Amino acid sequence: MGEKLIGRDKKRMRNLKQYKDLSDEEFDDLFEDIVGDDAEVEILHARTTEEMEELIDEKLSEFADDYDLSDMKINDRLVLRNLIRSIISLEDFEDVYEGIRSKAITRDNVIIVDRVSNVMTRLRSDISNMQNDLKLTRRIRKDSREEDFITYLENLKAKARKFYKQKSLHIFCPKCNFLLATVWLLYPDSPNSLRLKCGNEKCGYKFDIELSKLYETDNKNLESVEMP
Repeated sequence: MGEKLIGRDKKRMRNLKQYKDLSDEEFDDLFEDIVGDDAEVEILHARTTEEMEELIDEKLSEFADDYDLSDMKINDRLVLRNLIRSIISLEDFEDVYEGIRSKAITRDNVIIVDRVSNVMTRLRSDISNMQNDLKLTRRIRKDSREEDFITYLENLKAKARKFYKQKSLHIFCPKCNFLLATVWLLYPDSPNSLRLKCGNEKCGYKFDIELSKLYETDNKNLESVEMP
């Protein structure tokens, strides 16, 4: 992927993606350090728009394998594309950095090493921030799973309580409001009846009750009793 670029081609170098984050002054200093004696410098091949889009699509596919992106809003998708671009740029700079480090560190290239290292540090920081914004870090993914499970469990409990209240019939003593029975009918439409005697020692009231009719009175036989 590498190519030789004559040092005097400053405009072409300035258009390369790996230098876009540098100010004009920083680039001028870098250019002078690199091509001071018309030396040839090996750089990364500048990608076309089509090549960049292919790389972005590949990275998107990798993210889709690990994360559910189906409900991602448009703003988050834009952040994700920027994240991917930053990852690609970081990979490019890492290649440049390793290429420089594979040679002897001299007074002429030590400044380049330092500046490329600084750019990589800024890119890593940007990547980390975007990952946090999108909740894509391993720590946040783990926390989210735990939070999702807790929420799921609480919702499940709430549904179970609601289901129990819908199916259960509560029978109170008409005299003293003492709860005598909680009944769950397998065949709610069947004409089942109970004869009960209040278990309250001070009451002992006896009565008959038709169970299926309790579904019409909020699953209880006394309207005055408030269910928890």
